[in-house]
Amino acid sequence: MATITRTERLILMPLSSKHDEEAYKVYSDQRIWAHRPQARHEDVRETHQLIGRTQASWAAKDLGPWGVYLRDQPSEFIGVGGIELVDGRVWDLKYRFRPDKWGNGYATEVAEAALKAVRRMDPDTPVTARITTNHPASARILEKLGFRPVWEGRRVGTEEDPAEPDVRLYADRDLQPEILEFLKARP
Repeated sequence: MATITRTERLILMPLSSKHDEEAYKVYSDQRIWAHRPQARHEDVRETHQLIGRTQASWAAKDLGPWGVYLRDQPSEFIGVGGIELVDGRVWDLKYRFRPDKWGNGYATEVAEAALKAVRRMDPDTPVTARITTNHPASARILEKLGFRPVWEGRRVGTEEDPAEPDVRLYADRDLQPEILEFLKARP
């Protein structure tokens, strides 16, 4: 059964449809998607669908993305973060926070909590993260956590110059070739 996790400064609640409206405010914010504007949600139904997809991770392993709240202001939703099981093959680390909360170390704090949980319950499954190549802040967080880049290229479905990479894949370990090919083929 999914439980609430607490870190030094955060309350991490299993992401569910009750977070639709709060998460939509994050996923629709143009400032958050400056690095990848085509991914910005334009309707709360997109956010609802995204949250619905994450429920497979919670159902399979009792771990998935969290709605993130401040411990000292428990009613204040500040973003989404955590880890999601993708196709039963890899864990995908992710985080999105309100811009007024950037620069406070919350992404690192959520990522550390997610890594601690997944390494305790499923240490044999690789943990990966995908970022846009024009987002150095996320790269610094991942590298601080011990991840290293394993591939850089074009995101499937992008129409810009195919020779210009737009996505970088990080992993906590070497990936088997079939896992890497699977990840490269994801939109």
